[in-house]
Amino acid sequence: MRKNTTLVIWQDSYALGLEEIDHQHKMLFDIMNRLWVAILDHAEGRRLANILEDLERYTVLHFTEEETFMRSIDYPDFDGHVAYHRKFVRKLMEEKEAAHAGRTVSLELIHFLRDWLVNHILVEDKRYAAQFRSEKRSSSLLGRFFARLR
Repeated sequence: MRKNTTLVIWQDSYALGLEEIDHQHKMLFDIMNRLWVAILDHAEGRRLANILEDLERYTVLHFTEEETFMRSIDYPDFDGHVAYHRKFVRKLMEEKEAAHAGRTVSLELIHFLRDWLVNHILVEDKRYAAQFRSEKRSSSLLGRFFARLR
């Protein structure tokens, strides 16, 4: 029986209290866990590249929606937050290209993904969520906002 098939587990402390964004973060965790299982299975480069493509696509979608939301609340550190997003996407693209070229996904990438996402949520994302709450905006506003995007 294989151990440690889960790289990252959602914890209540990660929740921003913004249902749509929390759901997206959980989806990112799920994709990262799929990647981890593929690594444990010694999957071929194509399978790893496909999972990295899924992670890249979903990450770009999530970041786009998150950035649109931050603009809508006039988040003051918008540019800094976006810079963090761009760095993450660049790293994903590099690793996806490496996997397509037949190289294995490094443990460094796995640790980077896990640590970056968890720390980003706990520090950076919590900041804009706190601003949203401090302005006493209704959480139903967030639902209407995301409904407009779809």
